[in-house]
Amino acid sequence: MLSYRFINTDQQLADCCQDVQDVDAIALDTEFVRTRTYFPLLGLIQLNDGKQVSLIDPLPITDWQPFIDVLSNKKIIKYLHAGGEDLEVFLNRFGIVPQPMVDTQTMAAFLGHPPSWGFAAMVAEYTGIQLDKSESRTDWLARPLTEKQCQYAAADVHYLLPIAKQLHQQALEQGQFAFIESECSLQIRRRQQTIDPAFAYQEISQAWQLKPRQLAVLRCLAEWRLEYARQHNMAVNFVVKEEMLWKTARFCPTSLAELRELGATGPEIRFHGEKLVALVKEGQAIPEDQLPKPLKNLIELPNYRSLFAELKEAVKQVSVSSGYSQEILASRRQINQLISAHWQLKPSENQPELLYGWRGELLGPKLNQILANY
Repeated sequence: MLSYRFINTDQQLADCCQDVQDVDAIALDTEFVRTRTYFPLLGLIQLNDGKQVSLIDPLPITDWQPFIDVLSNKKIIKYLHAGGEDLEVFLNRFGIVPQPMVDTQTMAAFLGHPPSWGFAAMVAEYTGIQLDKSESRTDWLARPLTEKQCQYAAADVHYLLPIAKQLHQQALEQGQFAFIESECSLQIRRRQQTIDPAFAYQEISQAWQLKPRQLAVLRCLAEWRLEYARQHNMAVNFVVKEEMLWKTARFCPTSLAELRELGATGPEIRFHGEKLVALVKEGQAIPEDQLPKPLKNLIELPNYRSLFAELKEAVKQVSVSSGYSQEILASRRQINQLISAHWQLKPSENQPELLYGWRGELLGPKLNQILANY
């Protein structure tokens, strides 16, 4: 049985955060629920400061400033494992992400372990202990939490901190840590990006099939749906399904009966039917000179396949020369993002990931040379 302290008052949290101030590193994890919501609902925070494990119950606590101060304390390294969603939880709940943040899954990948190495596999490798993961799908908002739930949650940070320190030391010895820091900063940048509702229509998978007038309707629909989802904390497809949004833009129904014929569900019609019909009318009234330009389907564009193949081959060459696996260097999504940015298919304020940070150092010269020919 692992020992831990359960924190559910403002004073207990303040005392916990005071204890953390004199350490140089902590392990963090969160448990949350995200089934029908747009934003994750925080159920528990786990913290290991090297002296004890703390399970922080977010439901009764009201004064979070001491914890926010810990998250933003640059003198304390925060270790997370596969922490992308945890970053989103912290950003949504507290308005900041833990910094400096080091992801142990990322560190392990740079040290030769599988890029998506799971926490249980990592613990088994380093300690020989097989973790019980049966509580991974539990309802973390239900109270009281069971002892089994608490043991499961405590284990996540109990083992994480000592393993993280071993990986960190190994990364320093192998001269890998600068690239690891760069990759972790990219993870933070990804989670801080948000979709502008005005461009949400471009994320609809079949939007490229629509004509400009239909795209204008889709733009109205998608912008409304995203704003509604955020305002009411609902997953977008629980507001109106993507397929229904596309069909509404494609066929422009003028009544609830026509919406029903397109396959709209009872709740979609009952809660949003009139709004959908009104948005169709709004999109159809947009002047011709304000219609969105037709969207292009990346993989069907001329020269896409040859460009993708050349970029993929360049990644392979850098993989051989650098020792980093192709999987770490560049995913299909990242290559497509680079091509899309080069051909200016979507507006973006950020540099493509393959030209950013450590990847930019290794890949930038070769990739830019190839792109110059297209």
